[in-house]
Amino acid sequence: MYQFTKRPSRVAALGMIAVGMAVAISSVSIVRAERAHPDKSKTYNCGSGTACVEGNSTGSSTWGVYGAGSNADGVHGVTGSTNGNSGTSGISTGTSGSAHGVYGRSSNGQGVYGTSSSNSGVEGHSTASGGSGVAGIQTGTVSGSGDGVYSESADKTNLYEALEAKADSSNTYIFEGFNASTNGLCTIDYNAALACTGGAVVKNVRMRHTNADGQHVLAYAAESAAATIEDVGTARMAAGVANVTIDPAFASVMDRKWYYVFLTPLANTRGLFVSEKTPSAFQVRESEGGRSTLEFDYRIVAHPLDAKNDRLPPAPAMRMPRRQS
Repeated sequence: MYQFTKRPSRVAALGMIAVGMAVAISSVSIVRAERAHPDKSKTYNCGSGTACVEGNSTGSSTWGVYGAGSNADGVHGVTGSTNGNSGTSGISTGTSGSAHGVYGRSSNGQGVYGTSSSNSGVEGHSTASGGSGVAGIQTGTVSGSGDGVYSESADKTNLYEALEAKADSSNTYIFEGFNASTNGLCTIDYNAALACTGGAVVKNVRMRHTNADGQHVLAYAAESAAATIEDVGTARMAAGVANVTIDPAFASVMDRKWYYVFLTPLANTRGLFVSEKTPSAFQVRESEGGRSTLEFDYRIVAHPLDAKNDRLPPAPAMRMPRRQS
């Protein structure tokens, strides 16, 4: 009777040992799959499936994946791909309303910062009518706190490529910049025409032209101490007098307070002078009572109606942006 009860106890003990070993082996395999590190971080290795780490959220204010870093990146993505994949990818699949594929915000630096050693630092494409490839908004209340869009290039040959943008239709701009506090607007349309409500402040202005040999050359624009607008023409004098009507289209953009007339006779004469000026016409006479009949060229220089009456105003300060170290 004693032997009969002893044998089942040995069998039970062996069974418990076997179960314990199985649990231990299973636990070891789980730990190896997660590769626990002494710093409590975990690495997941996978070669198939949707993702090595995946987070799904159905809540309206719950993130699928959240990363926070006090001194380093909150979320850091790296790829060695050569087929166009990304280190970090953001996709919005909504068919209505508004959502961001990638959103960046910062209280002490760039909201989104991109750098590249072989291509564009940041590149944006839009297929929507009226949509922007890259849109930048600066809402800081401190003067000079940041830029809507800032770009730079180390390419010293093609400096204009610091900011590269494209427009695919006449409904979109290559570039559009807007300051909500002053309603200042600057655009480059689909035909590469630049338009700025505040004008352009540059070192010099050069225009690109094509000569008779098909070569491209640059011509410098004339500079003036005050804002001016000009018109030229040819008139005819009879019996020493000519009454010249100013083109109404040109007269409508003059401030009509002052304008200059420069004369060049096209035949021998005793001399020509402007005897009278009105907002819509001027009179030319031959000097010393001459009564010649001849043609002459004229050049009118006036002040634009919507321009400021300042001369050589102080240049605005050029704030050098903070560059990423």
